[in-house]
Amino acid sequence: MTELIMTIPQEITENETVLSTGNHYIALPEIDIATGGIKSFNVTSKRNKGLLEISGVNNFLKPEFHLKGKKVFPQKVNAERLHYYLPHITFEFDNFSVQTKIYTDLQEKGFVYEFTSTTNIDVRLKVQVDQLNILRFNRQILRGEKRLSVDKWLHNPCLAIEGYNVYMGMAFGGEKGFNADFSQDSLDQAIDAHKPLRFTLDLRLETQKPNAYYIALNADTDGASTTLIHLKRKGFKHIFSEWEHWMGYRIKQIANKRIERLFYENSLFNYFFSVSKDFYTDELVAMTSRSPRYYVSGAFWERDSFYWSFPAIKCIDPAFHLKLMREMILLHCINPGDHAHYIDGTVLYPGFELDEACSYFNDLDFPLSFFDAEILSAFSRIIERIEKEFDEGMGLYKTFLLPSDDPTEHPFVLFDNVLLWRGYKNLVQLYRKLQKGTLLLETRISVLEENFSKFIKVIDGKSIYVWAIDTENRYVLYNDPPGNLGSLVFYGIPNDEVFANTIAYYYSNNYKYYDSTARFKELACDHHPNTPSGLGLCGSLLNPLYKEEALEMALEANLDHGLLCESFDKNTGEAKTGVGFGTGAGYLALALYESFIK
Repeated sequence: MTELIMTIPQEITENETVLSTGNHYIALPEIDIATGGIKSFNVTSKRNKGLLEISGVNNFLKPEFHLKGKKVFPQKVNAERLHYYLPHITFEFDNFSVQTKIYTDLQEKGFVYEFTSTTNIDVRLKVQVDQLNILRFNRQILRGEKRLSVDKWLHNPCLAIEGYNVYMGMAFGGEKGFNADFSQDSLDQAIDAHKPLRFTLDLRLETQKPNAYYIALNADTDGASTTLIHLKRKGFKHIFSEWEHWMGYRIKQIANKRIERLFYENSLFNYFFSVSKDFYTDELVAMTSRSPRYYVSGAFWERDSFYWSFPAIKCIDPAFHLKLMREMILLHCINPGDHAHYIDGTVLYPGFELDEACSYFNDLDFPLSFFDAEILSAFSRIIERIEKEFDEGMGLYKTFLLPSDDPTEHPFVLFDNVLLWRGYKNLVQLYRKLQKGTLLLETRISVLEENFSKFIKVIDGKSIYVWAIDTENRYVLYNDPPGNLGSLVFYGIPNDEVFANTIAYYYSNNYKYYDSTARFKELACDHHPNTPSGLGLCGSLLNPLYKEEALEMALEANLDHGLLCESFDKNTGEAKTGVGFGTGAGYLALALYESFIK
């Protein structure tokens, strides 16, 4: 390795205020609170190795309010998350108000714009289908065309989008009092996918009588039209009641209501924005985030999913978690430990990371029937890859990249070796139940335990854990937030004097990334040197010596409007990098659950 190339994210100057919602088919990641406009939506496509995004230049959909034929503007707007997830926006005008709820169908490829007004009013929905992109880290333009047509059953507008390896249909309708305004000349005309296509939908609201738009999606306009029929047959009230039933089953009362809100807002965002269903095949897919606001969205990190996201899902939906774990182990085990995968399991970003490779063994608490020949074969393949990094002389395992995904200065990293030790211990317990051989694993566990002492150095007269070492007895004093040393006890290291000294050292002015004058005293790092880490905060929540201070920070900092972000301002608590972070939200939910809820 000739150069330690860092990939440092750009800081956010001002974090936009948006809400997000969706089911496992459709993500609505950017809902503008000020206007109620939906900037974009996306669906998952394994065959395109990312997310298919439809957006407008400003908004894909935007409501406008007309009173007695005149466009009116709200004087005040309030927004909240119903049941900790579903966007609810109140528009207050001079003499009336309009309530808006935006939600998908729980299971189908469609969503609802519901409105209730205190007076008779028209709501016009501006439709702007301007861009078709593949979303994976960056937006990549897709070439193709789109066609507007009229559905033969409901006589509603439909839109077909065609491109290389892409075909998608949309259908637009309403509950009652619905009309569509578009030029007849525009029907069945091929339009370039990146030229604007715009039309208006109209919905009449009667006083205190809820009404709604339906937007249905599918692989073509036939499927979109029939999905629209299904949504209208169900009705928006029933669709919303299904959400209420689903939430009621999963949301449990917590004594501390601030913890309850923080836990469920992050838990539900993780549930729907780090996992999806393939739009064309219904296969489960996992990724860092389905939100384009996250700077490495639409791709898979083993660490993010197996350590953070999936365990958080298990907290609220164990049955879904079981199915998800099986499918993701089998999909991604072909390339264990590589920095990042495409969502189909192939390598996106090479570079071995030990903590990622052993992440498959983090949670093996499943019925023995789960561990069939396919799963055990996958485990053998993963072990074989990991064992290539074992150093006989050191009795430790090497890594090329750190948990932050940046290069390591020294190859033997304490945190990574602790995770492997924990994972191998889990495997031994499992293999004994299955009557499989455990000699290699037990030998490695003993060797690791004997050699953890190599990471203990005397610094300023006290024994502490250093971050990483090499074969020449050189070491580095560092604390990488995604592998926060404060979480070592959570993974099985003793809560003893060495651990206490370690925490005291890194959370003091002795350490360059600690600021004792800051309001929020969490650690920064090489990856974002000027801002405390949200992931480090999660690790601190798991730290028995610092979790109360961490909880206060988590409750007081706004972060990404209540959701975890990669890093935040040390004095204001506002997000600075990594917003829309699905798996990160899972980590915060998991840390809260483990330390303050279960």
